[in-house]
Amino acid sequence: MTTFLALQTLVIQIMQDSSLDASIPGKLNQGVSEIAGGMQSTVGSVITPPLPGLFSIGTVDTVTDAAFVSMPATYQRGLQFVAGENGVEIDIANSFIEFASDNPLLARSGYIYEVAEKGGNLYYQGIPTAAETTTLHFYRLPVDMSGDTDTPDGIPLHLQIPLLVNYAAWKLFELVEDGIEDQGVNTQKHMGLFLRALRTLELTIPYDERGLALH
Repeated sequence: MTTFLALQTLVIQIMQDSSLDASIPGKLNQGVSEIAGGMQSTVGSVITPPLPGLFSIGTVDTVTDAAFVSMPATYQRGLQFVAGENGVEIDIANSFIEFASDNPLLARSGYIYEVAEKGGNLYYQGIPTAAETTTLHFYRLPVDMSGDTDTPDGIPLHLQIPLLVNYAAWKLFELVEDGIEDQGVNTQKHMGLFLRALRTLELTIPYDERGLALH
């Protein structure tokens, strides 16, 4: 795996400006976060798919006096599957609009028959009369790199350097070259290299691992 220190060293070699060194770790972690969270796709008018390595399973406990609870703290995107305490799958609405249309008052009591995620909360109908542990499948937040030997969470090994080094260089050159006429060459160069690597990432994620039914 490519370490945090190795990634920083590569960006330092490209930038050759010690005044930017302190900004490099943040840009590298920002790159991981944006890729994981979804960026404009290079192959269509959609966002990039979730990273398979960030797939996670967690639980939340429903409450008896509200129709929603917070999603797990690690949740980032793509609620894929929900099951009740008895292990039976619960339907995920195609959209929150559809969910709210079916349940306008969000006040039905009883067993949970439908859920939707919105704003970091899991909404459900009905509302159980006793707290119930619900199991969720989703894509989690990547863990930021901090130590020298840390590695990029969820980013495939073969794309860690082309994605993250070029992302950091792109964003740093964007600041350096801002307002300088005809001096956006390095910004465009590293943006292009990043987008090329992003396209490769998209094309290497198997269709059955793309989490396309994102809710």
